[in-house]
Amino acid sequence: MTFVFLGLFIILLVVVVRSSLGQPRVVFKAMIHILGGIVGLWLCNFLLSVFGLEVPINFFTILLVGFLGLPGVLALSVLQFMGI
Repeated sequence: MTFVFLGLFIILLVVVVRSSLGQPRVVFKAMIHILGGIVGLWLCNFLLSVFGLEVPINFFTILLVGFLGLPGVLALSVLQFMGI
C-alpha cells in the first residue's frame, strides 16, 4: 500500500510541475488538491499510527481534504482522536 501512495505522490509532483510551467487549468488545480489530500491523509495515518489512530481514506475524506486542504486533514485527525 505504501508503494501506491508513493506513486500518487510522484504523480502529484508531476502535476504540480506541469501546472507551474504553464497556465494552470481548473482540472490540474482539482487534481493537485485531491492528490494532495490523499497523500496528506496517508502521511497523517503514518504519523498517527504511533498512537494507534487511523483516519479512514474513503471518498468523503478525500473530498473533504481536497476542498479544505491541511485544515481538513487536521479536522479529521482531531475528530478521530476524539472518537467521533
